[in-house]
Amino acid sequence: MKKLTLIALFSLGTIFGQENNFKNYLADNKSTLDLENENQWELLKSDAEQNQFIILGESHGAQKAQLIDFNLLKYLNKTVGTKNYIAELDFAQATAVNEFLEKGNEEKLKKVFRYWIKIHAQWGNQDFYNKILKIRTLNLSLPKEKRIVFIGIDGVQDFENYLNYLKLFIGKNKIFDSLRVVLNKEYNDSNVEETSLFAQKYLDEIDQNKTEFEKVLKNKFSVFEYLIQNLSYSNSKSGVNRPEQLFRNYKQLYAILNLENQKLYGMWGYFHAHLVPVYYIGEDFASKLASSDHVSSKKIISVVCLPVDSQFNVWNTKTESWTKEPFSYDNKSLLQIEGINDLKELSTENSTTLFKLNGINSPFPKTGRLFNGLAPQGKLAGNFKNRDYAFQYVVLMRNSDWLNPLSKDF
Repeated sequence: MKKLTLIALFSLGTIFGQENNFKNYLADNKSTLDLENENQWELLKSDAEQNQFIILGESHGAQKAQLIDFNLLKYLNKTVGTKNYIAELDFAQATAVNEFLEKGNEEKLKKVFRYWIKIHAQWGNQDFYNKILKIRTLNLSLPKEKRIVFIGIDGVQDFENYLNYLKLFIGKNKIFDSLRVVLNKEYNDSNVEETSLFAQKYLDEIDQNKTEFEKVLKNKFSVFEYLIQNLSYSNSKSGVNRPEQLFRNYKQLYAILNLENQKLYGMWGYFHAHLVPVYYIGEDFASKLASSDHVSSKKIISVVCLPVDSQFNVWNTKTESWTKEPFSYDNKSLLQIEGINDLKELSTENSTTLFKLNGINSPFPKTGRLFNGLAPQGKLAGNFKNRDYAFQYVVLMRNSDWLNPLSKDF
């Protein structure tokens, strides 16, 4: 009995020691962020300088994530010259945002947000809209060559807008006859499958007549081909799921837009930004990129935002309205992340705190701590076989308000 007691005490002591290692390390590798001021991200400056793509991950719904996104974007633009925002938007939506950023036509921007309002997407909110307004103000203070531009690599979101955008590429040349018939049809949501199947066949037509298409479209050919390719992924028979589509789109636009020597940044949904696959779920955008042979695959820094004691917006189908719900990743009724109490103990209420996980003598590699967790659906766990980190930085958001929904008549 005495021997068993000693073993148990030794085991508890070992576990307690490991817990202390994590907490002690985090205490020496953290920084409190003031989101109203600049130059708050010195903790990740070295990583920003040495890598190409910084991706910010967040679970949609918390207001502070929008403030974090703008503050980090502004810092990266100033310190390492980041101007390319890799966005969770389709190419046509990103183009509309860029037209607003350049010319200030707010109606262009409102059309993008009205689509999200119509489908009850969390992104149809005032805080996101205000962020875009702030990016335009920032751009106006910058030389033209340093101004921020959005690059939309997502699958088609707003089909009607996307098809209207495609019309800008086609003239009266007979080479576009079959496409023109499709684009001139009155849009209907029920025709999405048919339209995307057409795009799949139209790619063959482009391939067979590539020289002629290039002659007609000139320097617009590559983007046009990309738009048709992306549209083709939307049909159920394409065999391309969303993570794979994001990965393919990123690679294609990376080449078309000559991004190899450019700094990249963007805010994405929580799972898209992880550098490791999740057991029983698989790879997502950033993990696919990190495990590939792409030139940027080993130059990615992932930063994820974790909410605690916060609020987020949820669409209520019964009341046809947005409701404010608790948003906290320390509770398994939503998601209880392993080790998050360390972050809480090392921060204060209402604060926003950055923690660096990949510093010297870090105990975090391959542990899954601050990534693995419990959700109502079961255990969430990363596969760290080929990678050390699911992300290199965590931002703890405490007491964030929800995203303020836009009205139906916006």
